[in-house]
Amino acid sequence: MSSKLRYPSEKDLENNRLLGIIEGASAKTIFNLTSGAFLVGLLKTMGASDAFCGYILAIPVLAAGAQVFSPIVLESLESRKRIIVIGSMLHRLLLVSLIATPFLPVSPDTRLIIATIIFLISNVANSFVNPAISNMYVSFVPQNIRGRYFGRRESYLLLVATFVTLIVGRILDNFTAAGKELNGHIVVYSFIFFFTIVNSLSYMLMKEVPLRHTNTRLKLSDVFTRPLKDRRFILYFIMLIIYNFGVQIANAYYSVYLKSDLNMSYTFINILNLLNAILYVFSASRWGRFADRRGWATTTMLTVGILGICHCTWFFCSEQSILLIPLLVMCHILGGIAWSGINVSLFNLQFDFTPDKNRTMYIGFSAAISGVLGYLAAMVGAQLVSRFGQNKILFLGAFFDIKQILFLTSGLLLLICSIYIFFFMKNTKTKKTKKANEEEDSSMP
Repeated sequence: MSSKLRYPSEKDLENNRLLGIIEGASAKTIFNLTSGAFLVGLLKTMGASDAFCGYILAIPVLAAGAQVFSPIVLESLESRKRIIVIGSMLHRLLLVSLIATPFLPVSPDTRLIIATIIFLISNVANSFVNPAISNMYVSFVPQNIRGRYFGRRESYLLLVATFVTLIVGRILDNFTAAGKELNGHIVVYSFIFFFTIVNSLSYMLMKEVPLRHTNTRLKLSDVFTRPLKDRRFILYFIMLIIYNFGVQIANAYYSVYLKSDLNMSYTFINILNLLNAILYVFSASRWGRFADRRGWATTTMLTVGILGICHCTWFFCSEQSILLIPLLVMCHILGGIAWSGINVSLFNLQFDFTPDKNRTMYIGFSAAISGVLGYLAAMVGAQLVSRFGQNKILFLGAFFDIKQILFLTSGLLLLICSIYIFFFMKNTKTKKTKKANEEEDSSMP
């Protein structure tokens, strides 16, 4: 326990949990406005192809590799809030600067390269501090209320982010209809700058909880060897690799497919997102309560399985289908139900499979390696999209777009991941967790 940092009072912890919701809502809003259809739209105004958009959208996964180096610095720090504030602010201010790239007096290709570099550095900064952010949030929330708190937090995050995204999407549609799409993106990035300020202030107002730290810095070799000696952690690590590969092989192309292949407007896309958000909000707190009763492994197993079914359903969404709209609606319903549980359960599951000591090392290692493999999966997807382009593929007696094949592949891999959890991880609400509960309860002021 630190001798310099005072343990926050219960009132301070309550304020931290409230600030955690505000921080998360602003971060979620910024993410929505700098990813998916919004980012694709900005890149398209600079002349980017579908394949190039796929590479860019997969960069956050590649940037997760920076988490390998996080423990070397973070585990020896007594106070981690300052580096969290710096990393998060750098991440979001760089995202804001993306709006300047279309106006640079250079060639279109050079603008795209500059945008890529900015986006990469931004996400590396965010990934570097992510293990510390995860540890900090868990320190605010006792084990016995984590399911309820994080479930409710997810609901609030999505409510705010979806409301803002709908308004901003409508504004962007109006500018696009008037032939001034780039001006619309300037408005979008004005919103992003505002929420960047809100996000930074939220972090600054939090009262840091003293956490275990080492007096000597870890070696890079420790980061790669120690986690692999923990059998329990290996179970989680294998699951994360399957999950990331399954998600990332097609993740960049749902927004691209809606915008470029199905020719959907921003408004219609945001209506689908609203439907997704309603189911997300409805389900998040329920998944949280379910996790408190049945454990994070069971919750992850079910929600990943539902997401697998969702991605398989995307396979049948073609422009010629008379069921296109009902299928898209079903995809967004299933996606809302699935992601509301996955975002809560995957975050908390890592704490069931990692020891308290040097935890950022385990979190950083798993996120980095599985993230890099996920990026390789995204590159496979991007190469296939680039190679086949608009050419149709004969599959099961019918012709499909390459993106549809990727959606099916993603769905099947996620179903395999769910089955893996059932056989190897489901019964893992263990003595370690109970012991952790007792330790956390005894450490409360």
